[in-house]
Amino acid sequence: MSTSPRLSTEWSLAGQQAVILENAETRVVVLPGLGGKVVSIVDKRVDAELLWRNDRVPVRPAAFGSGYDDQFLGGWDELYPNDEPEELAREPVPDHGELWAVPWQWSSGSDPGQVWLELNVRGAVTGTEVTKRLTLGAGPDLIADYRIANTGRTDQPFLWKSHVAVELRSDTVVDLAAGDVLMHEFGDPRVRPDGGSFTWPWASGHDLRTLPDTSSRGVSEFLIATTLERGECGVRHPSAGTGLRLSWDRADLPSCWLFASYGGGWRGLDVLVLEPCTGHPLSVNDGVAAGTHQILPAGATKSWQLTAHLIR
Repeated sequence: MSTSPRLSTEWSLAGQQAVILENAETRVVVLPGLGGKVVSIVDKRVDAELLWRNDRVPVRPAAFGSGYDDQFLGGWDELYPNDEPEELAREPVPDHGELWAVPWQWSSGSDPGQVWLELNVRGAVTGTEVTKRLTLGAGPDLIADYRIANTGRTDQPFLWKSHVAVELRSDTVVDLAAGDVLMHEFGDPRVRPDGGSFTWPWASGHDLRTLPDTSSRGVSEFLIATTLERGECGVRHPSAGTGLRLSWDRADLPSCWLFASYGGGWRGLDVLVLEPCTGHPLSVNDGVAAGTHQILPAGATKSWQLTAHLIR
């Protein structure tokens, strides 16, 4: 079988334009009209879907300004310039930002040994110009190159998060190259460490790399790594012989958040969301005041790269 990558644009999913990047090892499906969402990453070697999809939410456009949780389809979204709804630079910004509920423009092409899909959008509130370029070569890794440009006249407080919802299995192992981690007040976690923080992976005697026992109750946890040893997080599925690891330069994304619902702990769902982020905490305004969130000056740009590795 040829390992040469290929790109297909003649497909649709639930009436939505789908773009497929594929080689002998990996298949990636992107929905440009739904926030540029990566809706599927399949490890073809073992025929395993690595992204999670919510079968209770139809594949359809969401109205701008919708509550994210009620439209949470799964897959890989991009969040900017905020998570929770708040006012930034004197403008109210909707839940989980201005990018996920709008269609993105796109173009595609190929270079020797690789195919690429470039997606572009301009934020309705901030006016920020956003570009995401996905590249697949002959190997199993998907490379995402990002660029944001503040073309306005106002400095823009912001966070950026790649919001990657992944499948869970009974033997899933969670990897996070973190030091200090904050246990957010959200949910019903397996344990609440004294002071609300701990050193990864042990929290009050619990190893958070392993999934909790949910035989008596569901567990929901929201973790925010405030220091990273490396820019790396992911999941391994030993019984399936696969997994997904995200890697990046921690100078670009110095934090990583993990949102977890185990055993139906949140809305009856079983999902883990990997969230490499430009800062912390949940509130951008609070983080700017503390020096842990960033400001994109008027006229400035920021670029970075994130790679999704299929684990062998």
